[in-house]
Amino acid sequence: MGDSIQRPGRRRRARLGGAMIALAAALGALLLGASPAWAHNSLVEATPAKNATLAAPPAQVKLRFLATLKSDGTKLTVTGPDGAAAAGATAVSGKAVSAPFTGTAGGAYTVAYEVLSQDGHLIKGSYKFTLDTAESAAASPTAVPSPAAPSSAAPSTVAAAPAADTEEETPWGPWIGGAVVAGLVVGGLISFVRQRRAKA
Repeated sequence: MGDSIQRPGRRRRARLGGAMIALAAALGALLLGASPAWAHNSLVEATPAKNATLAAPPAQVKLRFLATLKSDGTKLTVTGPDGAAAAGATAVSGKAVSAPFTGTAGGAYTVAYEVLSQDGHLIKGSYKFTLDTAESAAASPTAVPSPAAPSSAAPSTVAAAPAADTEEETPWGPWIGGAVVAGLVVGGLISFVRQRRAKA
C-alpha cells in the first residue's frame, strides 16, 4: 500500500527533473544560437592612426577589422580640409580595406568608412588625422649646394602609431541578461522540486 502511494510521487519528481534538464538545454541552445547575431565586427587598426599628426602625406589609408569584409557594400572615403576627396579607388583584401591617399594640403583630414562583414553585419564610423606641412618644411630646410660638396636632404616622415578607432563596443548586455534569466528559471525549478519533495 505504502509503496503504491510513493510511486506516483517518484514519477512526478522524475518528470519534473526531466523537464528541468530539457529547459536548461533549450536555454543553452538559445544562447549559443544567438551569439553570432550579438557578435559585432569592429575596427582594430588604422593607418594613419586616429588623431595622428603627420609631417608628410601617407602613401595610403588602410583600415583593418576584426572580421573578413565583403567587397560589395564596403566603402572608404577621405575628405580634405577643403572638403574635397583625398583618396583613390578602394580595395578590399580579407579583413582590410585601403585606398591611396591623394591629399597634399595641410590641415585636418576625415576618414569615413562603411564596411559589410561576411555575416552581413554593417558598421559605420569616422575619425580624423592631421597633415602638418609646415612641420615638414621646418624639418627639411632648403640648402644651397656648393660645387665641392653637393648636399641631398632626404624628406623626413613620421609614422603613425597603429591606434585603432573602434566605433562599437562588445555587447555584453544580452549575455548578462540571458545568464540572469537562465539562473532565475533554474533556481525557480529547483525550489519547486524541493517544495514538492517536502510535501510528499
